[in-house]
Amino acid sequence: MSSTPLRIAKIEAVALSACFDDLYDSPDDVPDWLRYPASSHLVLPRRGQYATLVKVHAEDGTVGIGECYGLPSPQVTATVVASVLEPLLVGEDALATTAVWERLYQGQAAGGHNRGFYLEAMAGIDLALWDLRGKHAGVPVHRLLGGPVRDRVDCYASPVALHADPDASARQALGYVAEGFNALKVKIGRGERVDRAHLSAVRAAVGDDIEILTDVNCAYDLDEATRVGAVLADLGISWFEEPLQVDDLANLAELRRRTGLTVVNGETHFTRFDLRDSLLHGAIDVFMPNVARSGGITEATRLAALASAFHVDIAPHGVGSGISLCAALHLCAATPNLRTYEYNRLPNPIRERILRNPPEFRAGALTVPQGPGLGFVLDEDAVDRYTVAVF
Repeated sequence: MSSTPLRIAKIEAVALSACFDDLYDSPDDVPDWLRYPASSHLVLPRRGQYATLVKVHAEDGTVGIGECYGLPSPQVTATVVASVLEPLLVGEDALATTAVWERLYQGQAAGGHNRGFYLEAMAGIDLALWDLRGKHAGVPVHRLLGGPVRDRVDCYASPVALHADPDASARQALGYVAEGFNALKVKIGRGERVDRAHLSAVRAAVGDDIEILTDVNCAYDLDEATRVGAVLADLGISWFEEPLQVDDLANLAELRRRTGLTVVNGETHFTRFDLRDSLLHGAIDVFMPNVARSGGITEATRLAALASAFHVDIAPHGVGSGISLCAALHLCAATPNLRTYEYNRLPNPIRERILRNPPEFRAGALTVPQGPGLGFVLDEDAVDRYTVAVF
């Protein structure tokens, strides 16, 4: 790779939205389990699938494409990219990903805004820059990261949603098994009795050879989580995701001690500083960064390295469009301490339709893209179909 800087010429941010109302014949047909896929959505319902697409144009004409996490409104991160980040980036070296990351992070350090929407906007820039670097060098991103450690990534289907009827949970779980999944995640968080009913129905339907994971989405306090943990142990389930509030580190550590289950956290954390505190408290067994939230690939590689020093694995969170899916697979390909990957299967046109060459899923695993950069080819017509704003 040349030592000559490659300057950033301009940046575009495109807000994408696929409303659930448009996926069904009538808004009344949208099922409750889709609008309220987790207990945390009882306050802010899901109305669709969202993402912010970021295009970084270099002076030589190379374009890198990334994604910011879009929930609950893609216009927010698109505005941050266009109004706050682009002025800091035009004229900077597009190949200097670490230098750019630090420049952006320090830009809000004194203001206390270096989490949340700001980090999600940074993530979109960072993913686009890694895509651009790979295209410029003519190699896939996982090669730039020192991989591949693997070229196929084991994954699980997510989620078996919060259905009202345990039989409906069992049917959705069987559907994932029929698609070739060897593992699946069930949303729980409605109390010991209801959780047991749904998990028991899923276990009876899929059998003992299918791995079951659970996601509580922060619904419990320590005592209730302890009781539900006993249900998981009875059913041969070890994965206990977000059983408490994500910042309740002392009680997460106590829950690990009480139950012996695999305590999982991290999809709403952003940087290595969040992870550091969880590790020092002994509060987690698995950390779940989302590359479109936690500062992109640059910070995700730091998270993985820090976790490995404590013998903690990562298992990237899988909510987003096809772009962040590809980015996560490159991270997974180059990360030794990978546990698994969350392959979200809720209806999502901006995951399934905006790529001309989506990653292949077969026999419980996704194939890592091999093309230059992040390895995808964007379907611009599909992007236009779901665009709600351009910045």
